[in-house]
Amino acid sequence: MSDIAVAAVVSAYRLRFTRYWDAEGRVVGDAGPKVTRSLPRVPGLRMFYDQSDADDPHQEINEVGRMVVEAFGHPYQAEMRGKLCIYFDVEGVPVDVPL
Repeated sequence: MSDIAVAAVVSAYRLRFTRYWDAEGRVVGDAGPKVTRSLPRVPGLRMFYDQSDADDPHQEINEVGRMVVEAFGHPYQAEMRGKLCIYFDVEGVPVDVPL
C-alpha cells in the first residue's frame, strides 16, 4: 500500500477525501472494533466503520453515508450511525482511488 492511498470519509454532514491511514484513525479511533464490508456493485470497493459508533444511540444518524453505501450494493439498513470510510482494495491492500 502506498502512503498516499486515498479514502473517502462520509459523515452525517461532510464528505472528505483523505489518506487511508488518517481515515482509519478518524473513523475508528481507539474505540473499535473496525467492521469491514465489501460494496458489491463496484469490484474492489470496500467500506469500514466503528462498531461501537454503530451501536451507540447517542451518535448522529448518518443518512448520507447510508444512501451512498446502499447505492454501491450494501444491504438496506433502517439507520446507520457514525462515520464510515469508503476505499478501494486490491488483494487486501488499500490503493489509490482512481479519479
